[in-house]
Amino acid sequence: MDACRTAALAALLVSLPAQAARVREGSEWSNMWWYNANESRLPRILLVGDSITNGYAALVNDKLKGVAYTSYWASSKCVSDPTYLKALAFVVEEYPYAVIHFNNGLHSLDSDRGEWVAGLRAAFKLLGERGQGAKVVWATSTPLKDPALTAKARELNALAAPVVRELDLPTNDLFALMDPQDRAKLWSDTFHYHAAGREMQAAQVAATIRALLPAPPERPALVNAGFEADGGWLLYPPKPEAGSLELSTAAAKVGQRAAKVTVKAGGLQFYQHAPALAAGATYRLTFWAKADQPAKLTVHLRTQKPPYQFHGDKTVDVTGEWQEFSTTLTLPASYQPGEHVLFFNLGTTTVYWLDEVRCERR
Repeated sequence: MDACRTAALAALLVSLPAQAARVREGSEWSNMWWYNANESRLPRILLVGDSITNGYAALVNDKLKGVAYTSYWASSKCVSDPTYLKALAFVVEEYPYAVIHFNNGLHSLDSDRGEWVAGLRAAFKLLGERGQGAKVVWATSTPLKDPALTAKARELNALAAPVVRELDLPTNDLFALMDPQDRAKLWSDTFHYHAAGREMQAAQVAATIRALLPAPPERPALVNAGFEADGGWLLYPPKPEAGSLELSTAAAKVGQRAAKVTVKAGGLQFYQHAPALAAGATYRLTFWAKADQPAKLTVHLRTQKPPYQFHGDKTVDVTGEWQEFSTTLTLPASYQPGEHVLFFNLGTTTVYWLDEVRCERR
């Protein structure tokens, strides 16, 4: 850590009340975890908290797969611990985070209230200064099985509320989520939860974070739709004796290149996996096609695995002249791109030409 950062952290530590000397627990622990540690394609989020965070972190990681990379620091330290800011600074500075989901309460139930509020302010200050623009969301402490301890957690949440409002931070109210639930069914002990309780918390945490993540760059519905670049399209079966694919400059309808598919055995499939289409939407799929001799061509969007579901299934007659064809894709609310494939089924042993495949939302 350079001299400037050391001085800044020292100033934060000095800002805590001089009497802050939290008595350590019999066993102190800290768990730091970074999933997808070498990847940066997606935004990264950080979960900070205690054993409750430790309980839902892996579930949140699963729920945010393909959306964000998850990191977390779960610890027995609370914000009134004199060494808390040192550890928090280390975790925060390891990566740039898009969202920091922050909680600190259950190990603070018996902390001096003034020291705890001061520590909370210092933690938020550190997140603002070191978080590289990360959006910070406050998560309330969860209720406990014991009514007296639940009252203490409620008190800490109430003390945090005006600080959070003053800093204009969003709140993920995990206390309100869990307090009405059946203690006998969902709590595994005084503090912790069975799988169903952890799942409830993870779902709300993931939803809160999703709403704060930056919008991903818009991806085109199809990759290399005009065949002007390489990639995006494949043949099945991928065998030379079945056929071949060339992005040819010999007879393009639009632009410089068209897809030239030579079918050596009937039933060859020309396809693209996982079109980036929206669930519940309707699209108009259009394309240009011709063939070296009259031929049949069937196009549809289909689930990759059975039971098969077809969208926009249409068979057309292709001739030696370029023709434009279209079909309508009406997608269910359950549509998931990774489970679907756009297929052109080429049933005649000849050379097919395709160009300018477009998928436009209606």
